[in-house]
Amino acid sequence: MTPDALWNRYSAIWSLSADAREAELAACLTDDVTYCDPNGLLSGAAAISAYMGQFQASVPGGRFHIRTVLHHHDRSLAHWELQGSDEQVLQTGTSFGLIAADGRLQSISGFFHPQPQG
Repeated sequence: MTPDALWNRYSAIWSLSADAREAELAACLTDDVTYCDPNGLLSGAAAISAYMGQFQASVPGGRFHIRTVLHHHDRSLAHWELQGSDEQVLQTGTSFGLIAADGRLQSISGFFHPQPQG
């Protein structure tokens, strides 16, 4: 899977039901995956899946869209936007990923861009 395809597949998982997430998480994340964003640090797919469920409860209908991916060696940056159910952009950010030898994400660090001051 190319880095672009990996990030797009991973970002779609955030909108899946708990039952559908398990197989997709296994396809995209290593067994020892870590995830970190300003809200905290998580280890393992089960913890990430639970966090994704919390995200869905707090942003009903929210979907992540990958805008661009930069990649070299085993490092990758994905620039994304979070859209609400009305497709309005709610948040933008950048995620850094370490890609394991098997092509899955081993470590993800998410950064939220500051909201424009209106």
